[in-house]
Amino acid sequence: MSSDAITELEALLREEREAIRQLDSARVLAYAERKQALVESLKQQGGGTLSEENATRLRAIAPALRHNSVLLAHARDVLRDALVAVRADVGPVLANRPRPAGVVPRMISVRG
Repeated sequence: MSSDAITELEALLREEREAIRQLDSARVLAYAERKQALVESLKQQGGGTLSEENATRLRAIAPALRHNSVLLAHARDVLRDALVAVRADVGPVLANRPRPAGVVPRMISVRG
Protein backbone atom coordinates (compact mmCIF):
# COMPACT_ATOMS: atom_id res chain seq x y z
CA MET A 1 0.00 0.00 0.00
CA SER A 2 2.76 2.50 0.80
CA SER A 3 4.07 2.10 -2.74
CA ASP A 4 0.63 3.05 -4.09
CA ALA A 5 0.49 6.06 -1.78
CA ILE A 6 3.92 7.22 -2.92
CA THR A 7 2.93 6.82 -6.57
CA GLU A 8 -0.21 8.86 -5.93
CA LEU A 9 1.81 11.49 -4.06
CA GLU A 10 4.25 11.79 -6.99
CA ALA A 11 1.38 12.31 -9.45
CA LEU A 12 -0.40 14.67 -7.10
CA LEU A 13 2.66 16.93 -6.83
CA ARG A 14 2.77 17.32 -10.62
CA GLU A 15 -0.95 18.15 -10.70
CA GLU A 16 -0.60 20.54 -7.77
CA ARG A 17 2.23 22.37 -9.55
CA GLU A 18 0.01 22.89 -12.58
CA ALA A 19 -2.87 24.11 -10.39
CA ILE A 20 -0.52 26.60 -8.70
CA ARG A 21 0.62 27.90 -12.08
CA GLN A 22 -3.01 28.31 -13.14
CA LEU A 23 -3.83 30.03 -9.81
CA ASP A 24 -6.62 27.50 -9.24
CA SER A 25 -7.03 27.86 -5.49
CA ALA A 26 -9.79 25.27 -5.19
CA ARG A 27 -7.63 22.58 -6.79
CA VAL A 28 -4.57 23.62 -4.78
CA LEU A 29 -6.57 23.28 -1.57
CA ALA A 30 -7.94 19.89 -2.61
CA TYR A 31 -4.44 18.66 -3.45
CA ALA A 32 -3.10 19.93 -0.12
CA GLU A 33 -5.79 18.01 1.75
CA ARG A 34 -5.10 14.87 -0.26
CA LYS A 35 -1.35 15.20 0.33
CA GLN A 36 -1.97 15.45 4.05
CA ALA A 37 -4.15 12.32 3.97
CA LEU A 38 -1.49 10.41 2.02
CA VAL A 39 1.28 11.42 4.42
CA GLU A 40 -0.87 10.41 7.40
CA SER A 41 -1.56 7.09 5.71
CA LEU A 42 2.16 6.53 5.16
CA LYS A 43 2.88 7.36 8.81
CA GLN A 44 0.24 4.95 10.10
CA GLN A 45 1.16 2.01 7.93
CA GLY A 46 4.90 2.58 7.81
CA GLY A 47 5.75 2.64 11.46
CA GLY A 48 9.34 3.33 10.42
CA THR A 49 9.54 0.17 8.30
CA LEU A 50 9.61 1.54 4.75
CA SER A 51 11.42 -0.51 2.17
CA GLU A 52 14.66 0.99 0.88
CA GLU A 53 13.01 1.59 -2.49
CA ASN A 54 10.09 3.49 -0.94
CA ALA A 55 12.43 5.48 1.32
CA THR A 56 14.45 6.47 -1.77
CA ARG A 57 11.27 7.47 -3.59
CA LEU A 58 10.16 9.62 -0.65
CA ARG A 59 13.55 11.34 -0.52
CA ALA A 60 13.22 12.03 -4.25
CA ILE A 61 9.83 13.69 -3.66
CA ALA A 62 11.30 16.28 -1.27
CA PRO A 63 12.56 18.66 -4.01
CA ALA A 64 9.12 18.65 -5.67
CA LEU A 65 7.49 19.48 -2.34
CA ARG A 66 9.93 22.37 -1.84
CA HIS A 67 9.40 23.57 -5.41
CA ASN A 68 5.62 23.66 -4.98
CA SER A 69 6.02 25.45 -1.64
CA VAL A 70 8.17 28.12 -3.29
CA LEU A 71 5.60 28.54 -6.06
CA LEU A 72 2.86 28.96 -3.44
CA ALA A 73 4.93 31.52 -1.53
CA HIS A 74 5.55 33.51 -4.72
CA ALA A 75 1.86 33.38 -5.63
CA ARG A 76 0.96 34.65 -2.14
CA ASP A 77 3.48 37.49 -2.44
CA VAL A 78 2.24 38.48 -5.89
CA LEU A 79 -1.33 38.58 -4.62
CA ARG A 80 -0.32 40.62 -1.57
CA ASP A 81 1.58 43.10 -3.77
CA ALA A 82 -1.37 43.37 -6.15
CA LEU A 83 -3.73 44.11 -3.26
CA VAL A 84 -1.38 46.78 -1.92
CA ALA A 85 -1.18 48.37 -5.38
CA VAL A 86 -4.96 48.33 -5.81
CA ARG A 87 -5.47 49.86 -2.37
CA ALA A 88 -2.90 52.56 -3.15
CA ASP A 89 -4.63 53.39 -6.44
CA VAL A 90 -8.21 53.19 -5.19
CA GLY A 91 -7.70 54.57 -1.69
CA PRO A 92 -7.07 58.21 -2.70
CA VAL A 93 -9.93 58.07 -5.19
CA LEU A 94 -12.35 56.88 -2.53
CA ALA A 95 -11.05 59.38 0.03
CA ASN A 96 -11.44 62.35 -2.33
CA ARG A 97 -14.89 61.44 -3.58
CA PRO A 98 -17.59 63.90 -2.50
CA ARG A 99 -20.22 62.46 -0.20
CA PRO A 100 -23.69 62.27 -1.78
CA ALA A 101 -26.23 64.67 -0.30
CA GLY A 102 -28.19 63.26 2.60
CA VAL A 103 -25.70 60.52 3.43
CA VAL A 104 -24.70 60.61 7.06
CA PRO A 105 -21.19 59.36 7.80
CA ARG A 106 -21.08 56.12 9.79
CA MET A 107 -18.59 57.17 12.39
CA ILE A 108 -18.83 57.21 16.14
CA SER A 109 -16.89 59.66 18.23
CA VAL A 110 -14.84 57.83 20.82
CA ARG A 111 -13.75 61.09 22.46
CA GLY A 112 -17.18 62.16 23.58
